[in-house]
Amino acid sequence: MNLNIVKYKYFYIAFSLTLMLLGIIFLIVWGLKFGIDFTGGTKIIYNVNTNEVTSIEKYVPKNIKNGSIIELTKNQYQIQTPPLSQKVLTKIENNIQSKFHLSKPQSITTIGPTIGSELTQDAIYSIIIVITGIIIYIGWAFRKVPKPANPWVFGVSAVLAMIHDVIIVFGAFAILGHFFDAPVDSLFVTAILTVIGFSVHDTIVVFDRIRENLIKTKIINFSDIVNNSLMQTLNRSLNTSFTVLLVLSALFLLGGITIRWFAVALLIGIFSGTYSSIFVASQLLIIYNQYKERKNGS
Repeated sequence: MNLNIVKYKYFYIAFSLTLMLLGIIFLIVWGLKFGIDFTGGTKIIYNVNTNEVTSIEKYVPKNIKNGSIIELTKNQYQIQTPPLSQKVLTKIENNIQSKFHLSKPQSITTIGPTIGSELTQDAIYSIIIVITGIIIYIGWAFRKVPKPANPWVFGVSAVLAMIHDVIIVFGAFAILGHFFDAPVDSLFVTAILTVIGFSVHDTIVVFDRIRENLIKTKIINFSDIVNNSLMQTLNRSLNTSFTVLLVLSALFLLGGITIRWFAVALLIGIFSGTYSSIFVASQLLIIYNQYKERKNGS
Protein backbone atom coordinates (compact mmCIF):
# COMPACT_ATOMS: atom_id res chain seq x y z
CA MET A 1 0.00 0.00 0.00
CA ASN A 2 1.39 3.38 -1.03
CA LEU A 3 -0.14 6.15 1.04
CA ASN A 4 -0.02 9.74 -0.16
CA ILE A 5 1.52 11.15 3.01
CA VAL A 6 2.62 14.43 1.47
CA LYS A 7 -0.90 15.30 0.31
CA TYR A 8 -1.70 16.90 3.67
CA LYS A 9 1.64 18.63 4.19
CA TYR A 10 0.09 22.01 5.05
CA PHE A 11 -2.12 20.37 7.67
CA TYR A 12 0.93 18.74 9.31
CA ILE A 13 2.81 22.04 9.38
CA ALA A 14 -0.24 23.90 10.75
CA PHE A 15 -0.67 21.25 13.45
CA SER A 16 3.00 21.48 14.43
CA LEU A 17 2.91 25.29 14.50
CA THR A 18 -0.15 25.13 16.76
CA LEU A 19 1.62 22.79 19.19
CA MET A 20 4.70 25.00 19.18
CA LEU A 21 2.62 28.13 19.78
CA LEU A 22 0.84 26.47 22.70
CA GLY A 23 4.19 25.36 24.09
CA ILE A 24 5.57 28.90 23.90
CA ILE A 25 2.43 30.28 25.57
CA PHE A 26 2.76 27.77 28.43
CA LEU A 27 6.42 28.72 28.80
CA ILE A 28 5.56 32.42 28.99
CA VAL A 29 2.63 31.97 31.38
CA TRP A 30 3.99 29.26 33.70
CA GLY A 31 7.69 29.08 32.92
CA LEU A 32 9.86 26.14 33.92
CA LYS A 33 10.42 24.78 37.42
CA PHE A 34 14.20 24.93 37.57
CA GLY A 35 15.94 22.52 39.93
CA ILE A 36 18.76 23.51 42.22
CA ASP A 37 21.25 22.54 39.51
CA PHE A 38 20.37 25.91 37.95
CA THR A 39 19.04 27.99 40.85
CA GLY A 40 21.43 26.81 43.54
CA GLY A 41 20.41 25.18 46.81
CA THR A 42 20.92 22.14 48.99
CA LYS A 43 19.83 18.50 48.81
CA ILE A 44 19.69 16.59 52.10
CA ILE A 45 18.93 12.86 52.02
CA TYR A 46 17.52 11.13 55.11
CA ASN A 47 16.45 7.60 55.92
CA VAL A 48 12.98 8.08 57.40
CA ASN A 49 10.68 5.75 59.33
CA THR A 50 7.35 5.25 57.59
CA ASN A 51 5.36 6.66 60.50
CA GLU A 52 7.33 9.92 60.38
CA VAL A 53 6.90 10.66 56.67
CA THR A 54 3.61 12.57 56.94
CA SER A 55 4.95 14.77 59.75
CA ILE A 56 8.12 15.62 57.83
CA GLU A 57 6.12 16.40 54.67
CA LYS A 58 4.15 18.93 56.73
CA TYR A 59 7.22 20.28 58.53
CA VAL A 60 9.39 21.03 55.50
CA PRO A 61 7.18 23.54 53.59
CA LYS A 62 6.03 25.13 56.86
CA ASN A 63 9.52 25.77 58.26
CA ILE A 64 11.66 26.00 55.11
CA LYS A 65 10.60 28.68 52.65
CA ASN A 66 10.37 27.17 49.13
CA GLY A 67 11.57 23.86 50.55
CA SER A 68 10.29 20.53 49.21
CA ILE A 69 10.56 16.84 50.00
CA ILE A 70 10.87 14.04 47.45
CA GLU A 71 10.61 10.29 47.98
CA LEU A 72 13.67 8.64 46.43
CA THR A 73 13.13 5.06 47.52
CA LYS A 74 11.15 3.37 50.25
CA ASN A 75 11.98 5.13 53.54
CA GLN A 76 14.54 7.41 51.86
CA TYR A 77 13.61 11.04 51.28
CA GLN A 78 15.37 14.05 49.85
CA ILE A 79 14.78 17.52 51.28
CA GLN A 80 15.54 20.37 48.88
CA THR A 81 16.07 23.92 50.05
CA PRO A 82 16.92 27.19 48.30
CA PRO A 83 20.39 28.70 48.86
CA LEU A 84 20.88 29.06 52.63
CA SER A 85 23.73 30.18 54.84
CA GLN A 86 25.62 27.45 56.66
CA LYS A 87 24.25 28.71 59.98
CA VAL A 88 20.63 28.41 58.84
CA LEU A 89 21.29 25.05 57.18
CA THR A 90 22.86 23.63 60.36
CA LYS A 91 19.89 24.85 62.38
CA ILE A 92 17.44 23.14 60.01
CA GLU A 93 19.43 19.88 60.18
CA ASN A 94 19.49 19.97 63.99
CA ASN A 95 15.76 20.73 64.19
CA ILE A 96 14.87 17.85 61.83
CA GLN A 97 17.15 15.37 63.63
CA SER A 98 15.92 16.28 67.11
CA LYS A 99 12.24 16.59 66.20
CA PHE A 100 12.03 13.32 64.30
CA HIS A 101 14.82 11.40 66.04
CA LEU A 102 16.68 10.83 62.80
CA SER A 103 20.32 9.92 62.43
CA LYS A 104 22.64 12.20 60.51
CA PRO A 105 21.72 12.67 56.83
CA GLN A 106 22.99 10.15 54.30
CA SER A 107 24.35 12.94 52.13
CA ILE A 108 24.31 16.71 51.75
CA THR A 109 24.89 18.36 48.36
CA THR A 110 25.09 22.12 48.03
CA ILE A 111 25.20 24.02 44.73
CA GLY A 112 25.87 27.74 44.87
CA PRO A 113 23.96 30.26 42.71
CA THR A 114 27.15 31.03 40.77
CA ILE A 115 27.59 27.39 39.77
CA GLY A 116 23.90 27.23 38.82
CA SER A 117 24.32 30.27 36.58
CA GLU A 118 27.38 28.72 34.93
CA LEU A 119 25.47 25.49 34.30
CA THR A 120 22.67 27.49 32.66
CA GLN A 121 25.14 29.25 30.34
CA ASP A 122 26.90 25.98 29.50
CA ALA A 123 23.56 24.34 28.66
CA ILE A 124 22.60 27.19 26.33
CA TYR A 125 26.01 27.20 24.64
CA SER A 126 25.87 23.41 24.19
CA ILE A 127 22.51 23.59 22.41
CA ILE A 128 23.65 26.48 20.16
CA ILE A 129 26.86 24.66 19.22
CA VAL A 130 24.93 21.46 18.45
CA ILE A 131 22.42 23.27 16.22
CA THR A 132 25.18 25.09 14.31
CA GLY A 133 27.16 21.90 13.88
CA ILE A 134 24.13 20.01 12.57
CA ILE A 135 23.38 22.61 9.89
CA ILE A 136 26.99 22.57 8.70
CA TYR A 137 27.25 18.77 8.78
CA ILE A 138 24.01 18.09 6.90
CA GLY A 139 24.78 20.82 4.35
CA TRP A 140 28.17 19.20 3.73
CA ALA A 141 26.90 15.59 3.78
CA PHE A 142 24.20 16.38 1.21
CA ARG A 143 26.34 18.73 -0.89
CA LYS A 144 26.09 16.43 -3.95
CA VAL A 145 22.35 15.89 -3.76
CA PRO A 146 20.83 16.11 -7.28
CA LYS A 147 18.59 18.94 -8.31
CA PRO A 148 15.93 20.16 -7.66
CA ALA A 149 17.03 19.61 -4.04
CA ASN A 150 19.24 22.12 -2.22
CA PRO A 151 21.72 20.71 0.35
CA TRP A 152 21.36 23.68 2.70
CA VAL A 153 17.57 23.36 2.65
CA PHE A 154 18.08 19.80 3.91
CA GLY A 155 20.13 21.14 6.81
CA VAL A 156 17.73 23.96 7.68
CA SER A 157 14.70 21.63 7.44
CA ALA A 158 16.33 19.14 9.82
CA VAL A 159 17.14 21.90 12.31
CA LEU A 160 13.61 23.36 12.12
CA ALA A 161 12.20 19.90 12.86
CA MET A 162 14.64 19.59 15.74
CA ILE A 163 13.61 23.00 17.13
CA HIS A 164 10.00 21.81 16.86
CA ASP A 165 10.86 18.81 19.07
CA VAL A 166 12.73 20.91 21.63
CA ILE A 167 9.88 23.41 21.95
CA ILE A 168 7.38 20.55 22.37
CA VAL A 169 9.45 19.12 25.24
CA PHE A 170 9.89 22.53 26.88
CA GLY A 171 6.18 23.29 26.54
CA ALA A 172 5.27 19.92 28.02
CA PHE A 173 7.56 20.53 30.99
CA ALA A 174 6.02 23.94 31.55
CA ILE A 175 2.71 22.07 32.02
CA LEU A 176 4.25 19.23 34.05
CA GLY A 177 6.21 21.66 36.22
CA HIS A 178 3.10 23.73 36.94
CA PHE A 179 0.82 20.81 37.84
CA PHE A 180 3.24 18.06 38.95
CA ASP A 181 6.41 19.94 40.04
CA ALA A 182 8.48 18.33 37.28
CA PRO A 183 11.98 19.83 37.64
CA VAL A 184 14.28 21.10 34.92
CA ASP A 185 17.76 20.04 35.96
CA SER A 186 21.01 18.74 34.47
CA LEU A 187 19.32 15.45 33.54
CA PHE A 188 16.74 17.43 31.60
CA VAL A 189 19.52 19.09 29.59
CA THR A 190 20.94 15.62 28.89
CA ALA A 191 17.50 14.52 27.70
CA ILE A 192 17.20 17.56 25.40
CA LEU A 193 20.59 16.86 23.80
CA THR A 194 19.59 13.21 23.36
CA VAL A 195 16.30 14.24 21.75
CA ILE A 196 18.20 16.54 19.39
CA GLY A 197 20.48 13.69 18.37
CA PHE A 198 17.61 11.24 17.85
CA SER A 199 15.53 13.76 15.92
CA VAL A 200 18.37 14.53 13.51
CA HIS A 201 19.28 10.85 13.14
CA ASP A 202 15.71 9.92 12.24
CA THR A 203 15.49 12.82 9.79
CA ILE A 204 18.79 11.95 8.11
CA VAL A 205 17.56 8.37 7.49
CA VAL A 206 14.63 9.80 5.52
CA PHE A 207 16.74 12.45 3.79
CA ASP A 208 19.33 9.88 2.73
CA ARG A 209 16.62 7.78 1.09
CA ILE A 210 15.33 10.89 -0.71
CA ARG A 211 18.84 11.53 -2.02
CA GLU A 212 19.18 7.92 -3.24
CA ASN A 213 15.83 8.07 -5.01
CA LEU A 214 16.71 11.40 -6.63
CA ILE A 215 19.79 9.75 -8.11
CA LYS A 216 18.27 6.50 -9.37
CA THR A 217 14.60 7.23 -10.00
CA LYS A 218 13.05 8.45 -13.22
CA ILE A 219 10.23 10.21 -11.39
CA ILE A 220 10.43 13.92 -12.10
CA ASN A 221 7.90 15.06 -9.49
CA PHE A 222 9.81 15.92 -6.30
CA SER A 223 6.74 15.37 -4.10
CA ASP A 224 6.39 11.81 -5.40
CA ILE A 225 10.05 11.11 -4.68
CA VAL A 226 9.67 12.35 -1.10
CA ASN A 227 6.46 10.38 -0.60
CA ASN A 228 8.04 7.16 -1.92
CA SER A 229 11.07 7.71 0.31
CA LEU A 230 8.83 8.18 3.35
CA MET A 231 6.97 4.97 2.60
CA GLN A 232 10.25 3.07 2.20
CA THR A 233 11.59 4.25 5.57
CA LEU A 234 8.31 4.37 7.52
CA ASN A 235 8.50 0.88 9.02
CA ARG A 236 12.11 1.36 10.07
CA SER A 237 11.36 4.69 11.76
CA LEU A 238 8.27 3.41 13.57
CA ASN A 239 9.89 0.14 14.68
CA THR A 240 13.00 1.90 15.98
CA SER A 241 10.98 4.49 17.87
CA PHE A 242 8.58 1.89 19.27
CA THR A 243 11.38 -0.19 20.79
CA VAL A 244 13.00 2.92 22.29
CA LEU A 245 9.65 4.05 23.73
CA LEU A 246 9.16 0.60 25.31
CA VAL A 247 12.52 0.87 27.09
CA LEU A 248 11.78 4.43 28.24
CA SER A 249 8.34 3.39 29.51
CA ALA A 250 9.98 0.70 31.64
CA LEU A 251 12.50 3.27 32.88
CA PHE A 252 9.66 5.63 33.79
CA LEU A 253 7.69 2.96 35.67
CA LEU A 254 10.57 1.18 37.41
CA GLY A 255 13.50 3.60 37.44
CA GLY A 256 12.60 5.60 40.54
CA ILE A 257 11.92 9.28 41.08
CA THR A 258 15.50 10.42 40.40
CA ILE A 259 15.28 9.53 36.70
CA ARG A 260 11.51 9.52 36.22
CA TRP A 261 11.29 13.00 34.70
CA PHE A 262 14.38 12.30 32.60
CA ALA A 263 12.48 9.35 31.11
CA VAL A 264 9.39 11.51 30.58
CA ALA A 265 11.42 14.15 28.70
CA LEU A 266 12.86 11.44 26.46
CA LEU A 267 9.45 9.84 25.89
CA ILE A 268 7.97 13.12 24.73
CA GLY A 269 11.03 14.03 22.67
CA ILE A 270 11.41 10.65 20.92
CA PHE A 271 7.72 10.59 20.03
CA SER A 272 7.92 14.15 18.72
CA GLY A 273 11.16 13.39 16.85
CA THR A 274 9.57 10.48 15.03
CA TYR A 275 6.63 12.65 14.05
CA SER A 276 8.76 15.59 12.92
CA SER A 277 11.09 13.53 10.70
CA ILE A 278 8.08 12.30 8.72
CA PHE A 279 5.57 15.12 8.95
CA VAL A 280 7.72 18.25 9.37
CA ALA A 281 11.25 18.00 7.93
CA SER A 282 10.28 16.14 4.75
CA GLN A 283 7.24 18.33 4.15
CA LEU A 284 9.38 21.47 4.44
CA LEU A 285 11.54 20.17 1.58
CA ILE A 286 8.47 19.90 -0.63
CA ILE A 287 7.09 23.30 0.37
CA TYR A 288 10.42 24.96 -0.40
CA ASN A 289 10.70 23.13 -3.73
CA GLN A 290 7.18 24.17 -4.76
CA TYR A 291 7.90 27.76 -3.74
CA LYS A 292 11.07 27.72 -5.83
CA GLU A 293 9.19 26.30 -8.84
CA ARG A 294 6.50 28.98 -8.61
CA LYS A 295 9.14 31.66 -8.32
CA ASN A 296 11.07 30.40 -11.33
CA GLY A 297 7.87 29.92 -13.30
CA SER A 298 6.86 33.48 -12.75
